[in-house]
Order: sequence, then C-alpha cells, then structure tokens
Amino acid sequence: MELTYKGRIKKFPLLALVLLALAGCLTDNKAQEERRQEIQGLKTEVAALKKEITALKEQVSKLEAGQQEILGLLKKPAAPPAAAAPPSAAEPLTVSQLLREKERLLGARITVRALPGPVVVHRKTLLLKAPEGAVEVYFGSLADMKTVNRLTSTSLDQPLTITGVLSPPARGGGNLRIIAEVVEF
Repeated sequence: MELTYKGRIKKFPLLALVLLALAGCLTDNKAQEERRQEIQGLKTEVAALKKEITALKEQVSKLEAGQQEILGLLKKPAAPPAAAAPPSAAEPLTVSQLLREKERLLGARITVRALPGPVVVHRKTLLLKAPEGAVEVYFGSLADMKTVNRLTSTSLDQPLTITGVLSPPARGGGNLRIIAEVVEF
C-alpha cells in the first residue's frame, strides 16, 4: 500500500493528535507528582499547626484556671484582724498615738488630727510628722475635687483632720500610709 502525498496529509492531523495526547500524559504525570509533593508538604504543615493549637489550648486552660483561682480569692471577703478595733470617732488620734499602736490599727478606719508637713502635688500625698516618725496620706482618691485642689494649691498652716484606712508601707519600706476618705480643715 502506497501512500500518496494526499494520503500523508490526511493522516498527519491524526498523527499530531496522538503525539499531543502522549505529551499530555507525560506532563500530567509530572504535574501529579508535584501535586502529591505539595499535598504532602501541606499535610505536614497541618500536623504542625495542630500541635501548636493543642499547646495553645493547654496554655489557655492553665490561664483560665489561674483566673478562676484569683476570682475565688477576690470573692472571699478579706477579714480584718480581730484585734483591730477602730478608735472611737469622738477623739481623733495624734500621729504619735498612731505610730505607737500601728500593729493594732493596720487595716482599720482611723481619724487622725495633725499639722500637715510637705505636700507632694504630683503624687497627691502629704506627710503628717511627729517626733517618732511620719505618716503618708494619699488624698488622690477623694471624691471632693475642691478639697484636692485646696490641698495642692494653698499653704496648710492649720491642723487637718483626716479619716481613712491605715495601710502598711510600700514594699521598699517607708512610712505608714493612710488612704484618705475625708479631709477636714
């Protein structure tokens, strides 16, 4: 069987289609192999992310447990020391009396009458001095802003009567502290 020129031309498109199909199969194998590698890489990333998520979940559960403990402690009312009986409201203490009885009065509401010492305006504190030592008065939490302004802007040459809660000194040491609730001139 002899093929003529026209016969060859007629069979050429068929031959081209067969070659294209084979070439497509070859590239499909390469593409499939690349996709398999990508999928494997993604699977390892997903596994690593799952491990991170479980570690984070454990940390969150630990934090929540700590928060629950803190909330439980905050819900319990802090009982003042049994021996801390506030002095009678009729007679305010002096700074000397306060310093002598400080262990008994810590955490109690007290009233002190004394001549004020220096005022630290930026910290909203003032000192009440006595020969035995000094007591720091924090007046920044007073509700009456007129009183705060009067304490910080005028010279204080008369005794003040301060009512508040007696607190221990700061961690670094220092003076006892009164968190003022009422200041009377």
